[in-house]
Amino acid sequence: MSDSLRIGSAISVINDIQGHQKFLKEISQAINLERLHHAWLLTGPSGIGKASMAKLVAAWLLSETTLTDQLPDSTAPLIKLDLNDNGAGLVLNRSHPDYMEITPAESDNKSGQIKVDQIRQLQPFMMHKPARGGWRIALIDSMDEVNWNSANAMLKLLEEPPEKVVIFLIASRLGRVPPTIRSRCRLVKLASLPKSKCQAVLKDILPDKDEIYIETLTILSEGAPGQAIKLAKTGAADMYQVVCALLTAPNLDTLALIAVCEKWGRGKANGRDVREGAVICISRLFRLAALYATGLETMPCCRFEKPVIDKLAQSNTAERLAHLHNEFIGDASRAEGLYLDFGRFLERHLIELCQKTLL
Repeated sequence: MSDSLRIGSAISVINDIQGHQKFLKEISQAINLERLHHAWLLTGPSGIGKASMAKLVAAWLLSETTLTDQLPDSTAPLIKLDLNDNGAGLVLNRSHPDYMEITPAESDNKSGQIKVDQIRQLQPFMMHKPARGGWRIALIDSMDEVNWNSANAMLKLLEEPPEKVVIFLIASRLGRVPPTIRSRCRLVKLASLPKSKCQAVLKDILPDKDEIYIETLTILSEGAPGQAIKLAKTGAADMYQVVCALLTAPNLDTLALIAVCEKWGRGKANGRDVREGAVICISRLFRLAALYATGLETMPCCRFEKPVIDKLAQSNTAERLAHLHNEFIGDASRAEGLYLDFGRFLERHLIELCQKTLL
């Protein structure tokens, strides 16, 4: 699933973008030393802006006028990006002839995966001469959505890369990336944003939301602005709050819970972000309850989550909650992979949870 965040306008200093300074420093040093690796694998939690950072660096590399400053106490340049630059603008609009961005096709694609034919399109793109005489840059967002055949096609490209080619590979789940591909890339691990930086990003993107809602999204996304935006725009965060209220009521309103699950488990490819939000929220509930059951209240929770988490932690062992967490994740993956009715899947899990654990 896409890791991109909204990109601003006018003059932007990439180093001032919230977070990921380690990646910027690494790539600026590599450029300065003229040792820019042909493949970069950016990994870390979903929604923290991995693809956005890669795209901004691609825009800088393909700018017609490159701007740099000097990093303090370093020989590496500070990359600066003029978003009014023609080359940069073409990249950000996905229309630069020397830039290719591959994401899962939106139409006629039940699996939501990147198809092998999409990866094969990279071969002629990389082999032709750069239209503007500079780099050829590809962004694959993400390797989580690449099937086995596509991964093999990707490996062939990485084994014998042409000159002046850079490929940015994005992966939220590094374990899904074959070792043969990982070994041919420069691995960069990116972390979630601190609370203050995540909130700053969300305030900029969602200016109509109040501070309480922004804080709620920050907590639920655990410092991943892209994830927070999905939770907000799909309504998943609001539905989660309703579900928590229903689960802590003295008597479960089954019909109301079924109605929420039907909305939360919307089918087909267009509902993937909503279903993903459901999995994120419910798995988070089990995970936090397991931590609280051990007495480790190290992660913040929302006010509306606390009663459910407390109930779960008081009536279950940490081991039992960890088992429920793993069981839910596994069943959700199977339901998604087999195109089952996701709403019914949620309904069964939540009603069973309430009957066996909360009542």
